[in-house]
Formats: sequence, C-alpha cells, structure tokens
Amino acid sequence: MMLIANRYRLLWPLGQGGMGRVWKARDETLNRDVAVKELVLPSGLDADERAELRERVRREARAIAKLNHPGVVRIHDVLSVGHGDDGGGDPWIIMQYLPGGSLQDMLTKRDTLPPQRAARIGLDLLAALRATHKVGVVHRDIKPGNVLFGEDGQAVLTDFGIATVPGDPFKTRTGILLGSPAYLAPERARGGKAGPEADMWSLGATLFAAVEGQPPFGRASTMETLLSLVNDPVPEPARAGALAPALKGLLDKNPATRMRPADAEGLLRRAAGQTVPLPPTKPAAVAPTAPLRSPQPPVSSPPRPPVSPPPRSPVSSPPRPARRRGRKGFLLVALLAAAAVAALLAFDSQTTPDAGRTDPPNPPASAAAPSPSPSPFSSPSASKAGTLPAGWQLRDDGSGFRVPVPDGWRFGRDEDGRAQWLEPGGRVQLLIEGSRQPKPDPVKDWLTQEADRRGGYRNYERVRIEAVSYWDSAADWEFTYNSRNGNTRLHVLNRGFVTAPDQAYSIYWATPDSQWESWRDELQIVLDGFVPARS
Repeated sequence: MMLIANRYRLLWPLGQGGMGRVWKARDETLNRDVAVKELVLPSGLDADERAELRERVRREARAIAKLNHPGVVRIHDVLSVGHGDDGGGDPWIIMQYLPGGSLQDMLTKRDTLPPQRAARIGLDLLAALRATHKVGVVHRDIKPGNVLFGEDGQAVLTDFGIATVPGDPFKTRTGILLGSPAYLAPERARGGKAGPEADMWSLGATLFAAVEGQPPFGRASTMETLLSLVNDPVPEPARAGALAPALKGLLDKNPATRMRPADAEGLLRRAAGQTVPLPPTKPAAVAPTAPLRSPQPPVSSPPRPPVSPPPRSPVSSPPRPARRRGRKGFLLVALLAAAAVAALLAFDSQTTPDAGRTDPPNPPASAAAPSPSPSPFSSPSASKAGTLPAGWQLRDDGSGFRVPVPDGWRFGRDEDGRAQWLEPGGRVQLLIEGSRQPKPDPVKDWLTQEADRRGGYRNYERVRIEAVSYWDSAADWEFTYNSRNGNTRLHVLNRGFVTAPDQAYSIYWATPDSQWESWRDELQIVLDGFVPARS
C-alpha cells in the first residue's frame, strides 16, 4: 500500500464523503494505527475553487489544534503531498484512529438506539461542544457520521472541515460546504449567522435520529428538507422516552430560547439514569441570533427513495428517496429558495441515519431477467461519450466513472455521500451511485423496492418498471409522486445497470413532472455519455 511521508502506510479506506476520503493507516515510526484524511477534488473546478477546498482541510486542522478534549478527535500532523495550484500541494491530516466506527454505522446496523444509550452519547458530545465553544469554535456539521467511538465506547466529535474559527480570515464561498441539510439549524437554513446555538440544534437532531431512526426534518430532497425545516413544526418523538424533554429543548426553532448546555446536561443525565448535579445558581446566557420526520406517519416520513440501491447489486434496495429538485415557486419566499439551493452543496461525508450507507444500484445480470424493452431512454450496451454538445463536459467524483454534465451545474454529495449535480435553478437533480456487487435480476429488485418504498411517497404512481437495453444489463424504475406539501408533482427515472461482473451503477434523474418532457434531451445525453470506471 501507499506510503505517505515515508512514515504513514495506507491500509484501507474507512469512508468517503463530501470532498474527503479517510484511510486507516499505520504509523511505521511509532508503530500505531492512525486515521489519514485525504482531500479528493472533483473534476471541473477552477484553480480558485481547488485552492479554497485545500484551505478548508487546513482550517479543519487549525480548528482541531485549538482543542484538547477527550471528546474531540486528536490531530497528530498535517502533511502536504504533491504540488497544487496554490503551490503547497494537497493537505493530508493525520488523526487519532477510533476503532469503534461511527454513530451512523451503529444506526445502519441497529436502526435505532435505546433512549438511555442515546442520552449517554449526548452527554459525551455536549462535553465536547462546551470545550469547543469555549475557545470560539463552532462545528456547524454535527451529525451521526461525524460522531465516532473509541475502544471504551466514548463518543468523539470529528470532521471540523466547515467549523468557524476566531480570527480565521478564510470564508466559505456561497453555496459550498454548508453542512448536511437534515441536521442544519433553522437559522442557518434562513441564511442567518450560526453561533453555538446552531450546534445545540444539530446535537438535538442527531439524538432524535438515534432514537427515532431518522432526523426530524429529513425529506425526499434537499429542497423539501429545508422548506420543512423552516415551515413545519418539530415532530413529536415516538420512541424517545425519558430523552424527549431534552430533544424538545434542543430542537427549539428560536435560537434565543433554545436550551442552554447546563439545562441540557441535567435532562440528558436524567435520561441516561445518572445522578443530576445541582443546577448552577445563575444560568449561562445564550447569545441570541436569528429566529425534523417522525417515523410514524407514513406520509410525513417518506421512506428513502429508490435512488440507487445498496452495494449488493446494481438494482438492490435503494436508499431513501433521492433528492429530487422541486419547483422554483415553492411556498417560501424567494430568499429561502435561494438559501435552499445554496445549501444543496453541503455534504461532507458520512451519511444520514435515515439512509444508512447506500451502495449503488444493484444492477441486473441474470438470465432470469426479462427481455429488455425499448425504453424511451436507452442507448447501446457499451455507450461511449463521443462528442458532447456545446456547454457540456465530462465530470467525475474521483471514484473513476465519468458522466456528461451541463456547464454551471453544481457538484456535491447527498447525505449518503453519493455524487450529485444540481441544475442552477433547482429544477433537476442528477445522482449517481456505484456498486461492486451487481444483482442478478434488476426488474425483480426494483419491484421489491417499490413494494417497500411506495408507501412513503405521497400519491405514488408507477410509470414503468422494465428491463432495458443498456450496457451489460439494466432496468428502469420510473415513477411520479407529490412533494410533501402537495404543491409539486415530481417525476423520477432511476436506472440500475451492470457494466462488468463486479461493477454496477444507478443513474437517478428527477424533475418537476410538468417539466419532464422539456428535460428529456438532457437526460438522453447523460445516459448516452456515461463512462464507467475501469475495473
């Protein structure tokens, strides 16, 4: 395996999201395991954008370096590898290795945690946040994927890539790296400043997801999530038990009245079954700033969409509903719509509990699969990019595949770490996922997924599920459904396909139903020009 700085030998990847890949590595000088965070830059960025993302990694190291707390991941070193446009090369962060995995991993395996266990995790994170806020650092991206566990089970906060640090002149460019929408505080969704209170909200949303199985405002698309976050009341938790009072206080939409850390500690201790210390004689003041989906009701908590299925095969159990872009004229003010579109690009790692880790669509590769139909969108089984129309370029996410994307579309990661591109007006979403374990019968897989997921889509209607002629084998799942507020009918094509015995993909395309035909040509260009990674 690769050796970095003649000292750190990369062993295997632990995970990837946003713009980074984390490796387990061996420090051959000190004979210990470490975690190494590598910057992964997508294609299509200009020199300023690449320099900005490199600076993001360096500022993460600076933020962590200001802290010395057992609840915050420790940093050992920052290296510069290669030669970047800014002259300094790509930064790699050498960090403490935590063998217990993440809270997201735990939720993917168990779905939910008992309230008492979640409360103990909350106490660990609260202690880390108090130390973080004390030195003026605001994390801004607390979520299950950024909570790791040590050998002793202690929860440790990681990934300070978009944290704010006092005196740091670096400013994140509008529309980039804002954090995960499902765990975003309402004031941030409105475009307001994010103080320590925003981290308290995200802590509440993370604990809500731990006991309920999904974040309070997780929806089928980023736009719907942000609209719900701003407009809808906080759902009542159904499984929180003694943790419910703490969740209610942390998920107060008004940051000025949101629960203070001292009060949160008392309630978390009660929920964890610990002795509650006497309250302070004078509660700490909270600096005011500007003014979540229960698993129960099927409509209010849409299941994960049939985007690309998990890794087992090209068309296997799809993760939650893919983020479809809503119409421009949602119920909110133009300002919110703009803020929502800007937030679309906020994805750093890890996935959200709701969706768990999704592995790309399990493609179909079996003799039992039905004969391919002449889909309205099909192309030769070994399509080649050829000459792209003016205004299009082949893009990639660093994993090896390439796909035609119109100029101006924004690249990001959804909450499961999947590559996505969004049309500037927020009308169209392109999401791509890959899997190394293709499934034998793509049509059967889509039918199974439809039976599992359709109840989570309001007024779901199947357009078709059928095998199509594309690459080695493929199947389309096309359907329509109403957005949560019922004002927009959305139209989705999810194509799962196999390109090699050990490689499958899904291409997920979503638009408002009323604009489906007007985007047909663009979808065909995407399908015709897709180039898989080399095996």
